Amino acid sequence: MSYSMGNESQIKFGIYKAKENPHELFDRLAKPKTLELEPRATFLKVGAVSNVKGSAYMEYGNTKVMAQVEPPKEISKQNNRCGTLGIVICSVKYAPFSNMANEIIARKESFMSVALKKALEPVICRHEFANFQLEIKVLIIDDDGCALSTAINCCGVALIEGGIPTYDLITSSTVCLLKQQEFINPTADVEDLLLSLSGSDEKDDAVEEHGIIVTASLSAVGQVTECFQKGYILPETLERLCEHSLAVNQRMLDTIRHVLVNKVKKYIALQQESADEELDASES
Repeated sequence: MSYSMGNESQIKFGIYKAKENPHELFDRLAKPKTLELEPRATFLKVGAVSNVKGSAYMEYGNTKVMAQVEPPKEISKQNNRCGTLGIVICSVKYAPFSNMANEIIARKESFMSVALKKALEPVICRHEFANFQLEIKVLIIDDDGCALSTAINCCGVALIEGGIPTYDLITSSTVCLLKQQEFINPTADVEDLLLSLSGSDEKDDAVEEHGIIVTASLSAVGQVTECFQKGYILPETLERLCEHSLAVNQRMLDTIRHVLVNKVKKYIALQQESADEELDASES
């Protein structure tokens, strides 16, 4: 349906349609009956880009992410950024066909690029490539929630596949608190609803706890590389949510390790098969 204003272009009525009440949307939202500290169904492909040494593709539920690591490049001596530690540059882009407004995409890309850099810098042995810069690129193909934590997981795998020295394998997960309801691995609907409720006017004097937490950790050294929080959450609640997120990280680590070990086994098998063929050819 549209309205015509003389010779001016037509304007779609739907653009100005009032949004639904976020509280009513929450009431209709599917809520988990039990708290399950498990990752979503995960698909991981190592070496997804053939012409790049370090790359990975990850599906975390309906969220799809591609990551690639460029080889370290030497920084010019005239550059004042040279030092004893390598420089990490991270860029996150949404696919051109992403169904979001350009302003929202720009804000998300900017925030996620900075957040990804903060999460990955403590993981990479930057002293191994002093005066070099390492560029990490991420493409968000589909965002159904947990996009940042999925990007961190995917980049961690790409770093290992690319032979970049790291202290440990990084894993990350997202936990959300909305109207006293915890959501492990929240979907995009839950994340958007959280922002809607956060922006709504509170009539009560007491502010209700709400927020989203993304935790990235290294299990071998027992270190949290970065913890991102948005919203109003009390310290004791924050501690509980972080513990839940770390539990999901540990289970995600088992999945990633399994994929990487199988990748190495296949590589060794191919090398052995190639060596056997060369031996047979030389004997004949």
